[in-house]
Amino acid sequence: MTRATEVRARMLSKVAENRDFRARLIANPRVVISAVTGVTIPNGFNVVVLEDSANTVHLVLPPSSDLTEAELEMVSGGAPWWYGGPD
Repeated sequence: MTRATEVRARMLSKVAENRDFRARLIANPRVVISAVTGVTIPNGFNVVVLEDSANTVHLVLPPSSDLTEAELEMVSGGAPWWYGGPD
C-alpha cells in the first residue's frame, strides 16, 4: 500500500468516526493531515478536500502526463510522500 493510500484510508476512517474531525479536515486539510500523520506537507503542494452531497459528486482524475518543467524537476528528485515515499 502506498503512503498516499494509507493517508487517505486513515483520514476516511477518522471522518467516519468524528464529525468535528471532518469539519476540521475540510477547513484546513494541510494542518490536520500533518497533525495526524506527522508528515510536513511541502509548500507549493496543494491539498483540497471535497465533500460529495446528494446532488454533487466529484470525479478525481489522475495527473496529466504533460508535466511542466517545475513538475519534472520535483519528480526527478525522488518520490514525494504522496506517491508512496519512505515512511
